[in-house]
Amino acid sequence: MTAKVAFGAVVAFSAIPLAWAQPPDAVALVRQSIQNYERDWREAMSWEYQQTDVMHSDSTKETDVSEITPVGGTPYERLILKDGQPLSKEQQKKEEHKFNKVSRQREEETPAERLERVHKYESERAFIRDIPDAYSYRITGEEAVNGRPAWVVKLAPKPGFVPTAPRGSMLGHIQGTLWIDKEDVQWAKAEAEVIDTIEIGWIMARIGPGAHFSVEQTRVADGFWMPARIAIQGSARVLMVHNKLLNEELTFSGYRKCAQPNGSPI
Repeated sequence: MTAKVAFGAVVAFSAIPLAWAQPPDAVALVRQSIQNYERDWREAMSWEYQQTDVMHSDSTKETDVSEITPVGGTPYERLILKDGQPLSKEQQKKEEHKFNKVSRQREEETPAERLERVHKYESERAFIRDIPDAYSYRITGEEAVNGRPAWVVKLAPKPGFVPTAPRGSMLGHIQGTLWIDKEDVQWAKAEAEVIDTIEIGWIMARIGPGAHFSVEQTRVADGFWMPARIAIQGSARVLMVHNKLLNEELTFSGYRKCAQPNGSPI
């Protein structure tokens, strides 16, 4: 599991309410923040941006930079720097060939094939729809995040929670804190800690207690928020035999609106 699949889902569109001046009902606040988060995630399918992926493993450090472009309704990741270095001409040609191939494939998809691909992408993030029912909530106060006031909400796993979405079961093994922007009702920041072993896939990997996830978002446009940083630290047991330290950080920048969903910028 990487930081790339830490958050996501598909829920119904809902208008942003007026900001709460007094502490609101915690569950209502979280539900609204998730609806707003998902609305913006949907909107992100018409934006492109740059992603920097820093992976620490033992004594090594790898830094890859990619251009994320929406192609046919889902993002496409095109590598532009490898290990912090520009690609060779041969590597550039290979990446261009891969991009063109995927673009052609998606243009030639039948409606059913496109729907299946988009649904598969969305299902990887669908566990977020379970968050309101997975936790007990407590508003502990308010703090400023990047100069903007935010409610601080503590999340504790709720006994007896039954997941409805893929990967939803892992929520019962995680506790966390949300910083919800008071004006836009968006996640300015989120932190989560694994309190019990999480199993990923069928005996493929286990993430041990103490693993830590963090997410930071930035206000790209009026009321529109996008990820700025996602990080994960901890340890995992891969294929049940190989112990691996998890230390990955993704940062996002250069957001720009596309004129077309194939990634043509305005």
